[in-house]
Amino acid sequence: MAADTREEASPQRVETQASEIATSSNNLKVYETFNAPPENANAIPGGAANTAGGRPQDVGLTEAAKTIRLEDFKSIHKLPCVRDALLAGIGSGFGMGGVRAILGASIPKASNWAVGTFCLASLGMYEFCQIRRGMEKKGMKRAVEIMDQKKMEREDKMKASREARRKAKEEADRLAEEEEEAKKKNNWKFW
Repeated sequence: MAADTREEASPQRVETQASEIATSSNNLKVYETFNAPPENANAIPGGAANTAGGRPQDVGLTEAAKTIRLEDFKSIHKLPCVRDALLAGIGSGFGMGGVRAILGASIPKASNWAVGTFCLASLGMYEFCQIRRGMEKKGMKRAVEIMDQKKMEREDKMKASREARRKAKEEADRLAEEEEEAKKKNNWKFW
């Protein structure tokens, strides 16, 4: 039997493809995001794995940890909802830690409350923001669908009015032609 000549997907190649897809989807306008065809309609989910009968490699915690880079942490504030969530967490953690310290709790106990409140408030705010973004995205998708529907209706209406004008013009031209023919026949006199 012949050997499998397909290239295996290297982690660097998959990583660059994922970053290209992420940057290309960030540059698209809303209309293009919802109405653009897929980049490759023939792509199979998980197509990077060996589909010639082999089993994909099991991914462990160490392989996942190797994918974490320092640049990820340097640009975390650019991700959607993270900035708002961190600011809300900092504010609520500072407030709760301060209240606990004023009410007489020891510094380590007040600090623990501050950190716990920071974590819970940041997580809650992040999830709330993601839900709100999802609802906004659904609303925008619906708005794009409505705009497309209105555009189609307007085009149909314009097409129908153009057709009616064309028929009226053809009828007027035909009547004018018949009238002209009738005048030619009526203008003819014997002497």
